[in-house]
Parts: sequence; structure tokens; C-alpha cells
Amino acid sequence: MVAIRFFLLLLTNFQILFSIDFTKLDGICTAATACREGIASFSISAVEDSSSVFVNAYGHANKEENISATNETRFSIGSISKSFTAYLASTYVQEGKLQWDQTLTEAFAEYGVEFALVGPDRDNSVTILDALSHRTGLKSYDWLLLDGRNYSTSYWMTILLPHFEQAIPVRYMFAYNNWMYSLIGYLLELVGGKPFEDQIKETLFDPLGMTESMFVSDPEYRKLSGEEIAVPYKEGVDGKLYPDSPSVMEYIAFHNAAGGIISTADDMAKYMVALLEAHNNSPNSVLDHYTLLNITQPHMFMEHQLGDSCKIETPSFPVNDVQWGYAMGYIVGYYRNMHVLNHGGSGYGHYAMISLIPEKNLGIFTALSGYDSNMLQHQVQRLVYMYFIDSLVGVEPWLNKSTVCSFPEPWPNNSCTGYQDGPLDPIEPETNLSLYVGTYHNYVYPELVISLDDNTLKFVLGNGNGTLIRNVNDGPHEFTAIINVPTDPPKLPDQSKQRCHFIFFVEDSESKVKEVLFSYMSEGYTFVTGSSHADVRFSSLGLAILILLLTFYS
Repeated sequence: MVAIRFFLLLLTNFQILFSIDFTKLDGICTAATACREGIASFSISAVEDSSSVFVNAYGHANKEENISATNETRFSIGSISKSFTAYLASTYVQEGKLQWDQTLTEAFAEYGVEFALVGPDRDNSVTILDALSHRTGLKSYDWLLLDGRNYSTSYWMTILLPHFEQAIPVRYMFAYNNWMYSLIGYLLELVGGKPFEDQIKETLFDPLGMTESMFVSDPEYRKLSGEEIAVPYKEGVDGKLYPDSPSVMEYIAFHNAAGGIISTADDMAKYMVALLEAHNNSPNSVLDHYTLLNITQPHMFMEHQLGDSCKIETPSFPVNDVQWGYAMGYIVGYYRNMHVLNHGGSGYGHYAMISLIPEKNLGIFTALSGYDSNMLQHQVQRLVYMYFIDSLVGVEPWLNKSTVCSFPEPWPNNSCTGYQDGPLDPIEPETNLSLYVGTYHNYVYPELVISLDDNTLKFVLGNGNGTLIRNVNDGPHEFTAIINVPTDPPKLPDQSKQRCHFIFFVEDSESKVKEVLFSYMSEGYTFVTGSSHADVRFSSLGLAILILLLTFYS
């Protein structure tokens, strides 16, 4: 009987392989890579019925040295790392060492660590499930990825993080937060009694044979070169790609639980096979069915497409590709009425995407290096994934080599405009710029330093810096800042295309800045002129003005 089942499985796999037009699959990847100038390299793996059916790489791991990308070229998988973290957490729930409805305060207290959100009327009912399903309502503090302060993990997690401001009430709506996964990673270290990275290797990397996967904090990461790691690229104001050193990703080493995994298309194929076998409760599964099932059920409704401004829905397009809920490390949605589990990830010039269709036993992983300020590279990965799914399930693809490049054309009346940051048209400031010079403080962030150089305002915040200009749409005492993303060694032009905003609140009676509202990624943070943490206070007026500005710019 076993031999018969094995023969039927082998026969099924042969039928699948012979029915796939690999030339068309290869052609769509070649076209998608070649027609987007912001893509340097592209890697893909597709699995079906416990087997890899397509693994390939395109473009250059290093354009300057003419080194081609291969199936073994490593990319940052960014936030796809969250699914690894969620699985490890679920194993401890299965073992009774953690509970999903356990508050963070209770969970940390069991290991002798004090954790509680600080401030009047703070809601400390936040649970492990809340943290992993992005429903804590805390502000994201994404700029802290460029922080640069060498604090201990315990200081970050128990001293600074409890001071994160509440953006919305707990469980009110979806609010993505990388820091919550880093916090859970710290908790898992306490539960497991060893570094988080070692636990992931023992629980997932080693059993699945993911021998080429690692973390950006691993010593081996620094030694990667040539085709072993895709060079990250950044986009200058001239629209060209400028290479960076992979060491720039070590900024996120502290956030390994949120986005610190480096992997290959081959290794991610092994991961997808294991996930699909576990989800479908295969007798050959290496991973546990119920441990995975716990983290793939939706817990929070999503009102928008995460990481992509494009809604691919009828009647604007021939198909529906919808994300509607967040589980734990997985986004829940559907494509052509097929249930989909997916997640994207990014890490300083690398972008990745994983998509699983359990009912069809299908999985697609893509990764690329490059940069595109309009976020169109996310759409390219999404388009390739949809083409592959159509091909593998035997449906005529609605995309081809031409439309995967022209997208969103030729479909009219669509909302796929990419990320738009508005016009950049500098005007002369109305005030003496020396008024804004100074050092400003926020309890969580490092010092914000505003300086004046050759009649130009500059800012430094942690490892990030940039130039302040008075833009045509800016109000009084308001500036648009062009972020100078550092490269190693310096190769980027004077400015990148990334922006943030500053609003200075001035006391007219003294012609003195009282506080500064710094906004980045649609969230505002107040910095004051005080000289200590005790002087830092949140400005409700500043938040109200920020909301009005964001409404105006949108």
C-alpha cells in the first residue's frame, strides 16, 4: 500500500511537471526584471505538492562587478521573519509555557522581568496575541531602526518601549508594529533560556535543512561576498541605483525577530514545503499541524493592502487579489476565490514576498534587490506571483510579458498610482533660519539636532540625517526634509527620494521654538527643548495639526 501511494504521488508530480510551460514562467520573470530599471536582481522559487517545481534567479547580485544572481544568492526576507517568530511562540503555547491571552506584563513577570506601559490611563491589557497580530495600537517608531544607540536588549524592551505612545486604542484597528515582534523575541529568549536566533535554528532552520539561511547578526553574514549576497541598492534623486554594502542591514540586527533573516530561494522552497505539509496535516510533515494552525487564523481585520497602494479588484481588473485580515506573521486573503496566506518583507534595498495557497498545495517566494520610491517593485512581485498561480492551477493567466511591464495599464479606472509624495518645489523661508537651530529631545528617540550650514538647515537623528527645505505646500515654520540615507562607502548623491517633515512650534512672545513635531511614515513624534527625559511631553496640538496635514497631502 505504501509503495502504491508513493507511485501515485510520483506519477502526480510527473504530470504536474510535464503540464507546466516552464518557458513562459521563465519569460515572465525575465520580462518583469528587465523592464523595471529599479530592479537589480530577482529570485524566485515555486513549490507544489511537496516539491520544488521552479527555482531560478535573474539579473545581477552585483551590477558593478557583473556578478549574476543565482539560486543560492541570499536576500533579506525582512518581515517574512515574523512567521518564524510566530511559529516559535506557538510551540511554547502548545507546551503550556505561554498563553495567547496572557498579558505581556504577566508573561514577563513569570521570568522576573518588569514590563508595563508607562503613563496615565495606559492600557496594560495588551496580550501576546495582541502583539503578534498588530492590534496593540502603539505607534510604530520606525525611525528607531536608524537609532544607532548601543543599548542592551533589556533596556530597549523594559525602559524605552514602555514609553511608546498610544496611537489608537488596543484592539481598535490594525496598526503594524515591528517592535512588538522584537519584544516577543526577547520574551522567547527568557522562555527558552537561550538566544532567539539559536532557537530558530534548532526549531526551523536545522530540521528543514535550511543550511544557507542565517541572521544579519551572525558572524558569517559579514563574510558573504560575490554571488552569496545580493548587493542592496538605493535610489538617488536622479532615479539611478547606487550600491551599498550589505553591512547596512546590520542596523536591523537588533530586530531579528521582526525582520532579521537572510535566506535563498532554495531554502525558502524548503520552508514553503514544510508549511504546506503542516497546514494540510500531511503524515510526512516535519512541523506540527496545530502549532501552525494557531498562527494562520486571522485575528485583526485589515482596511488596506499592506505595503502596496494598488487594489487589484474587479471591475477595474479581471481578478480579485485581496488582503483582508492579519493572523500572526501571516496576512490572510484570497486570489480568484482561493484562500491565500502571504506576507511581504523589506530590508534596506531588498524586498521579498511569500504566498501560500494551502488548498492547492502551492507556494511562491520571490526576492529582489533594487529600489523604487513609488513602491512598484512590490507590484512586480505580486504580478509574478499571480501569473505563477494561474499557470500552476491551469487557469489562463490574465497577465503576459507585455502587461507585467505596462501594469497597471492597459486597465482603465484603477487605483494603482504607486506611492506619491507630492511635488517638491522649494521656496524661500519667511523666517531667519537660525531660529530653528538647536537640540531637541524625545523620551524614546535619540537627540534631534538641527544645524545651519551655508544658509541650509540640516538635521541629524540617530544614524539618519537630511536637509530641510521650505516646500511650496509647507505652512509657516514647516519644512520638508530630504533624507540622506547613508551608504557604505558613501556613493549616493546629496539627496535620496525619501522624505520626512518637521513643524516648529514657536512662542511669538519670545521668538523661540518651544517644540518640534517630527513626522515620518504617517506618524508624528514631539521633540521639546528640554534637556532631560522628564521634560518630554506629548503635544495634542501637534498631533491635531499633523492629522490635518496628512489629510491635506493625501
